[in-house]
Amino acid sequence: MRTKLTQRRVTHSDKKGDNYQSQGRASKRVLYVGNLHSHSRRDILRLFRFYGPIKKLWVSKCGTYAFIEFRHPSDAHFARCRLNGGTIGEDDDRQKRIIVDWADVQ
Repeated sequence: MRTKLTQRRVTHSDKKGDNYQSQGRASKRVLYVGNLHSHSRRDILRLFRFYGPIKKLWVSKCGTYAFIEFRHPSDAHFARCRLNGGTIGEDDDRQKRIIVDWADVQ
């Protein structure tokens, strides 16, 4: 018997649930964050910590991109869904839309 896997939008109530298993993303914990425009580690942590405990944060030397590893795959998934295309920081001159996507981890 084959079961059909379906994708659906994540809601806040799903954050700690098992609904991510069906999307094939259960083992993913690391996110790529691009277009940061030299924001500090503190700004990045402040934004992403809301979605769950962060295991590691690596920011490039130029400060324009970062990799964030969450402790729980569901937290990474929720952060990706909510933050991709959002903005970071409070300074209007430095606000740009950020890119949040799965990192290619090997």
